[in-house]
Amino acid sequence: MRILCRAGTVAIAISALAACGTNDSNPEPKPPFEADGSWVYLGPSDPPHILTITDATMKFTSVANDWSSDWTVQTYDSDLNHFQITFGSGTGTYLPVGDSVTGTYDLNGTVFTVQLAPGLVQYPVVQGPGTCTSPTDGTPVPLCMLYIKQN
Repeated sequence: MRILCRAGTVAIAISALAACGTNDSNPEPKPPFEADGSWVYLGPSDPPHILTITDATMKFTSVANDWSSDWTVQTYDSDLNHFQITFGSGTGTYLPVGDSVTGTYDLNGTVFTVQLAPGLVQYPVVQGPGTCTSPTDGTPVPLCMLYIKQN
């Protein structure tokens, strides 16, 4: 009987130690950024370029290969359609401009509308999903970029 009691005590102690070893400071993996992929710029007013997005980076590359910029994705939230990026490196007169940029987006199938704002303070509002022109007078919306998914 005494052996059974000690074996039970040892099993309980091992279970308790295993539970103590769990580390709740390791959060669950973040879901992928829904905008991952390669996007072709459609307008309205910036030079033609390709935007390549991963969970960790954004790269803007001119179609003419005369400029490019690399950005680090600081945070993103696919549920809220938000992201924040900081500048890493660039060549030529690249887009976007600044040390950090906050973005809000609308992703509808293969159409990706991005509204940017300088800094990491406030998320801008996408004024017209699927367009970067003002609904009132048709003028281009500043810092808005319209893309289509590249194969």
